[in-house]
Amino acid sequence: MLKLLPALCAAVLLCAGCASPVTFSEALQMKVDDKVYTACNLWYEDAADMDCRNIQRGTFIPVGTEIIPVETTGFTQKIIFKDKAGKVYTIRFSEDYRLCSMADYIAYTFTTKNREEQLKGIAPKIRARILRGEVVPGMTQKHVLLAYGYPAAIRTPDLRNDSWFYFLNDSDTVRVVFRGGIVRNILNFNESR
Repeated sequence: MLKLLPALCAAVLLCAGCASPVTFSEALQMKVDDKVYTACNLWYEDAADMDCRNIQRGTFIPVGTEIIPVETTGFTQKIIFKDKAGKVYTIRFSEDYRLCSMADYIAYTFTTKNREEQLKGIAPKIRARILRGEVVPGMTQKHVLLAYGYPAAIRTPDLRNDSWFYFLNDSDTVRVVFRGGIVRNILNFNESR
């Protein structure tokens, strides 16, 4: 057993090195005085246990909300931040659901652009829908990304697809159908259950 100890220690160190945490400043290529904001509405039922799939349930942190990065953890894959009032949020990150690195996930979930910069040029009616977390026909793909975030790659591996799937819970989804980059329909086949 003692002979296996060095090999076991080496394996633990190797795994720990592979799971080094990512910083917001790295992921967002931040300047020293940059602030961090949500790049989309971030949905949750439990602020301490948010799902990286951005399950469309409960309440949400609105797009363009200023946040304060706290930490990211490597091995447990958590992204921890707080809002200006001090409320702490924790996102459980999973490469299996997102099919990207934690750094990439942070880069498209958070931004250094404030709400006004993110919503610039968007018509007031569409802006109001985005801020209510709603997607309706006539919205562009950009509008959907602001309202619902990036769809989980496990169901929508390519944003060039004409349909994007968003999770309502662990198994049910809503399908946003595009034609020419414009929302044509929102389909929820789970409502009959």
